[in-house]
Amino acid sequence: MPKLQPFPVLFACLVVALLVLNTSQFLTSMQHLQQMEETDMPVRQLRIVLMLEGPTYDQGWNSSALESLLDLQKKYGFSLEVASNINPNQITSVAKDFASSGYDLIFGHGVIFSHPFSEIAPYYPETRFVSFNGEAPHINQTTIRYDMYPAGYLVGRLAAHMSRSRKVGYIIADKPTEYDQLNGFTKGVKDTSPKIEVLVGKVQDFNDIKGATEAAKEIISKGVDVLYTTGDSLNLPVITEAQRADVYAIGYIADQRYIAPNHVLASMIQDVQQCYRMILSEFIAGSLPSGTVTYGLKEGVNRLSSYGPMVPQEVREALARDLNRLINHR
Repeated sequence: MPKLQPFPVLFACLVVALLVLNTSQFLTSMQHLQQMEETDMPVRQLRIVLMLEGPTYDQGWNSSALESLLDLQKKYGFSLEVASNINPNQITSVAKDFASSGYDLIFGHGVIFSHPFSEIAPYYPETRFVSFNGEAPHINQTTIRYDMYPAGYLVGRLAAHMSRSRKVGYIIADKPTEYDQLNGFTKGVKDTSPKIEVLVGKVQDFNDIKGATEAAKEIISKGVDVLYTTGDSLNLPVITEAQRADVYAIGYIADQRYIAPNHVLASMIQDVQQCYRMILSEFIAGSLPSGTVTYGLKEGVNRLSSYGPMVPQEVREALARDLNRLINHR
């Protein structure tokens, strides 16, 4: 029997070992990819920025955005940078810094970010810029708009049902985007009872706490017994004034009944988490539209919270019928 030569045997063993190793590495890589798909994890870690005009602790618009993204971060594993209390004059430079650093998605949580984003978006085509209630003229821009007329109508109906003085109040930030909800509110009040008067207090911006407090005091002094405000940092001081004067209030953005349980009838929730959930899911799938996207009652982004115990059952049932009609456009 001929002797086996040592070199050919070693060479053959080496070739077999390399084939086994490559096959193992390929299978492992495929397994990792499959796991990423099954858990909705993107192959490359996304880098996301949240830009806020106000503080992260306002218990309303800004804090809802941060809480939403922190919760979604657990699912998607993206990196998150937060910039809060940004001076309007610094928005452009701050957004430029993030975009030039290669961030994939920049959220500007408010209408104030729309114009600066429109100015810089063409220079950073690899970054998607998302703002709220503004314009989005470029292909890498999206603006989210809330359909607030129906939401305002529903709140107006609640306010009118609960008013005994036939005077209800609305404190508004004097911005063009805010009047749809005021108009809906007024229509809801008048459809409930044409004799009820709507008193409106105006402030210059969403963080004018002093102005909102003074406006609340003024219209309460005129006999308003149900008060609604649609601000960011404004809600807490206005609800506090309503509690102090022993009149009803309606919360906004988050469920704010905890602030004054015996005085807050309910809250018109803007479910920011649901909004961010839809945006992020579509962005990761590559299907987030450019331009304007509208969310409202039908999508569950706007909805009434649970009611306080002072709201009678017949009022709850009437509002449930109103909601069904508004969703189905009947």
